[in-house]
Amino acid sequence: MNPIDTPEWADNPRLNTWLATQREAFPVWAAEHGGGWDFTIDSLDRLEALLRSTFATWEDANDAADGPLLSLAAWYVGETLLRPYGAQWRCVPTPPDPELPVGGQPILIISLETMTEQELAALEKEEARGDDPRPYVEPISEILSLFAVGPDHRLRDALEWFDDFEEWRREVRA
Repeated sequence: MNPIDTPEWADNPRLNTWLATQREAFPVWAAEHGGGWDFTIDSLDRLEALLRSTFATWEDANDAADGPLLSLAAWYVGETLLRPYGAQWRCVPTPPDPELPVGGQPILIISLETMTEQELAALEKEEARGDDPRPYVEPISEILSLFAVGPDHRLRDALEWFDDFEEWRREVRA
């Protein structure tokens, strides 16, 4: 079993505290940034415009990655993606090694509990080949990619992974 699918990754103090902090801060953040934040896919374009107008480079955004603007923006991206697709938040329960370049930020994945027996059997075959078709999205990385990849990269690009997974589900059921 992939560690991300364990109960420890789904319910732990690091994740729960981060989620609660973002939920609590959201009303003030939303008001400060014009209100009308409705968790629709179209609102990701508005968030992207806000971020691009705030940060000029990847270095600027990366330096602010743990700050309130980008933490809340990452939460908003995640909440916007998980609502229509049934994804769930996950986070490593213990702080990551500071020497590692990535890891430790909350991520989204489709939970095994939301999958049918037929899908689980197909997933097991995929995993035996070293693949997992489920989307794995780290919202803060999606935000930072806006500045690393360039203007052609969009926040809504993460939808493709969820759409691809929905296509995989349809194929498994067929």
